[in-house]
Amino acid sequence: MRLLVCLASLLFADVDVTNSDQLRAAAARATPGTTIRLAPGRYEGGVYLQNLRGRPGAPIVIKGADREKPSVLDGGPYGLMLSKASHVEIRDLVVWRSTENGINIDDGGDFANPSTGVVLSGVVVREVGPGGNRDGLKLSGVAEFRVEDCLFDRWGDSGSGIDMVGCRDGEIVGCVFRLGGGEGGNGVQTKGGTRDVTVRDCRFDRAGQRAINIGGSTGRQFFRPRIEGYEAKDIRVEGCTILGSAAAVA
Repeated sequence: MRLLVCLASLLFADVDVTNSDQLRAAAARATPGTTIRLAPGRYEGGVYLQNLRGRPGAPIVIKGADREKPSVLDGGPYGLMLSKASHVEIRDLVVWRSTENGINIDDGGDFANPSTGVVLSGVVVREVGPGGNRDGLKLSGVAEFRVEDCLFDRWGDSGSGIDMVGCRDGEIVGCVFRLGGGEGGNGVQTKGGTRDVTVRDCRFDRAGQRAINIGGSTGRQFFRPRIEGYEAKDIRVEGCTILGSAAAVA
């Protein structure tokens, strides 16, 4: 029995890191149930993590150690990128000053096998840009996802707070989107074959020209898993507060 307890503690151990290289190394060794805790402070952005594989009931968790003392991924083309992920949770992190997108999550180009079971909770994304088509959170080929209690504060003036291409079975709940005006851009955009996504109880405060854009104009080669006759289908918007955009829902 004691041996089994010791083995369980190794399989589900917490790992503490203090810089981006340690984060990459810990993620490379992570197994289902591992929690990687980032100590408060600044981390160099541009962290790319591939093939993280948790499982239902035992996700791999990457989180800030203390919500009151932020762990900040600062700069880089993106703060954090997950590719070909399964049952991974990102919690209580700040992403700041990325030049392309704040956070990228994708299927690694394998359209038939989306990243699955990804959760973002308590994440803050700020000052993505400087301008143009830059997104706070870019999701490409992601299924069964949840984005909850997150803040997206200033992204590219023709980008989106959250932009989805070929995503399905997702929820965006209790989030806040603030662009601060501007002629273009969206708070949330669903396109490229995205379906069965709910946006619930969110607040959009001057979140671009279209607070929620259902549809888009996606290049044929980017539709996931294939072109099926729609840009977006079965998108629900419930209980949201929308202030200051040219169109609340387009």
